[in-house]
Amino acid sequence: MHSHDHASSSEEENVRLERALEVLRSAGHRITSPRKALLKVLIQEHGPFSAEELHRMLPAGLCDPVTVYRSIGALEETNLVRRCDFGDGTYRYEFNTGEHHHHHIICRQCSSVRNLEVCFADGLERLVRQMGYANVTHTLEIFGTCVACQERRAEPATE
Repeated sequence: MHSHDHASSSEEENVRLERALEVLRSAGHRITSPRKALLKVLIQEHGPFSAEELHRMLPAGLCDPVTVYRSIGALEETNLVRRCDFGDGTYRYEFNTGEHHHHHIICRQCSSVRNLEVCFADGLERLVRQMGYANVTHTLEIFGTCVACQERRAEPATE
């Protein structure tokens, strides 16, 4: 990666952060250090991350886990953050880029998450809107066993 590429990537992240902070302000939310730090982490690292993982990624001593949950609530309410439910009892959160809709593939063994950049459900959403529904959204998560876990399972047990 050239330094120029990194600079433009960093500039893009700053623009996203400023836009996100403006959305928060417009919705009447205060811009607090934890909210700003959470947005920075989610914009840079993408996610999805659990609230506990996000708390660990923030600067030490910035806030407690309860503040992280409250901050995520404000970010979710303003549609800046998207909640992902992988069916394991833990919600995970990622920055909602808006222009870049995607889904996830989750490994049943190691819980690794990969993005699936294709969405086949957009046509279904259009159909549902044509049926008269409003505020239509969807979630789609795909589960399987990743290649690394399949290879680990195929290795003979050593004694």
